[in-house]
Amino acid sequence: MIDSSKDILYIVISFCIIWTTVFLCWMFYYAGKILKNTNQIIEEFRVRLQALSEAVSYIQEKIEGISLVMSTVMKGAGTAVTDIIKSKAKNWMNKKSDDFNRSAKEAVDRAVDATAAKMKKTAKNIKK
Repeated sequence: MIDSSKDILYIVISFCIIWTTVFLCWMFYYAGKILKNTNQIIEEFRVRLQALSEAVSYIQEKIEGISLVMSTVMKGAGTAVTDIIKSKAKNWMNKKSDDFNRSAKEAVDRAVDATAAKMKKTAKNIKK
């Protein structure tokens, strides 16, 4: 069976080729598993990124809706506050002008009374 050292060399070389083949197959198997796991991780990352994107879009839509409602409410509240302020200012001005008119009328009445009294006195002096 083994006749020369050349036969031993061929046996050793064939044994090394077998072990190299087994090692390469084992290495390719694990490299494939690593690539498969990497692909799964990337796919999971894409799914989570998509879910995050949808959540952000949902929140953005809600905020825009709330913003629109708040804008409408603020416009309405601003209009209501403006109307209330105008009404209060008008009432205050009316009250103050009524007070002023009353004071002016009283002053005119006093002036008329004083003038009438002076005219009566002057008329009495003229008659004498």
